[in-house]
Amino acid sequence: MSRTHANLKSSATLLTGANVACAVIGVLQGLLVLRMLGPELFGAAAVLVAIGAVAQNLVDVRVTDLVSRLYYDERAGGVNGAGYRGSALRLGVRISAGGAALIALISGVALPLAAPALTGVELFASSFLLIATAQGIAYLGSFFTFVQRYAASPPRMAAVQVTSALINAAAMVGCVAASRSVGGYTLGLLASATGIAALNAAYAVTVFRKDGIQLFRTQPAAPSIDRATILRFLSAGNLLGYVKLLHRSADVILVSVFCGDRETGIYKLARSIADALFAFSEAMGRVYQPRLLELLQARDHVQYAVLARSLLAMATVVTLAAILGELALLPYLAPMLGVTDVRALTLSTITLSVSFFFAAGLQSWIWPAFVFFERLGYCTVWSIVAVLGGQYLLGPALFHAVGDGSSLWFCVGYLSFYPLSLVPLWRALQRERSTFAWRAQEVATP
Repeated sequence: MSRTHANLKSSATLLTGANVACAVIGVLQGLLVLRMLGPELFGAAAVLVAIGAVAQNLVDVRVTDLVSRLYYDERAGGVNGAGYRGSALRLGVRISAGGAALIALISGVALPLAAPALTGVELFASSFLLIATAQGIAYLGSFFTFVQRYAASPPRMAAVQVTSALINAAAMVGCVAASRSVGGYTLGLLASATGIAALNAAYAVTVFRKDGIQLFRTQPAAPSIDRATILRFLSAGNLLGYVKLLHRSADVILVSVFCGDRETGIYKLARSIADALFAFSEAMGRVYQPRLLELLQARDHVQYAVLARSLLAMATVVTLAAILGELALLPYLAPMLGVTDVRALTLSTITLSVSFFFAAGLQSWIWPAFVFFERLGYCTVWSIVAVLGGQYLLGPALFHAVGDGSSLWFCVGYLSFYPLSLVPLWRALQRERSTFAWRAQEVATP
């Protein structure tokens, strides 16, 4: 893959287009499934998915951070580099497989206990088993999807991604059409997860084989991996899974505790609109993260800083364009979406959209540096401070201080997570110049 700035940007644009195409396929599939099931059954199925998602966040140890660190370790570039990278990938497969089994087990226990209390729809044990298995397989499949960025070309990644979306749509629509019930929905999830995992695993095996790496076969003379490094990453990653659960999954529950249904609905809608920006952020990560880790491996901190400044500039432009678009369009779209308080929706969406600037402009290059230097524990501490001291303290405090009953203050709390968790990391990189040579005045012009 070409690593020039122009090619990195064009690759990110291509993958963003693929994300948008997948989003459109997903929306169409969701509308078809909703039409066939009806709101009641669709809502009951959503409850099952939400319970499974909680189980996944509880188990997730961010194994991809560990594998990224090992894959771009200095030993990965030596004589036995392919063997070391293969060991890192196989370690990731084993951990992901164990996590998948644990997710399925926890979901299988939690679903029959929690689901009947959250929905009035009659549910069967077979649905619990199907969705628990689907959650586990989907978790394992996501690992194969992630690691493709290390070796695959963006056009092929985009093709696999769109094909995965089509598999999901075909499985869901087909199974629900055959059985218009929660059971049909959960069967569709299992068929979708299995098909997508198989596709991405097969492609990962193929693409790494071309680099001399056997994904499922131990290679001779492969250097051993330090167990202490593994434990540090997994323990920090597990704590970050809880942070993610609070930040991205339980935030709507937080709003609902303080606000009424209307304000909670405005918050959820604003989150959904703002999250559309992350189609671009995710594409940037797939393209830029491997390049940033390569530069750290080569100790080329000057070029790393050049890419960091490029990411910051792109994030600024996209964020400003998004805000202008929201100011222009939301006053017209809000009535079509059934929202009467246009001002509240607009301000909430703009506030949440600013989080994209921090995620794409700062986190995209700060996070790989801390992963490479094995400082994930430091990131974890500040993430915990940000989610508890910022999102879960600032939002309610502003809500009570202003006293207008608006969910906007929880949007401010949500946004506070990013500067509170990222600015300390950025300042640490500035302080530790002997380790990471980031000095803005020395950045070469791209």
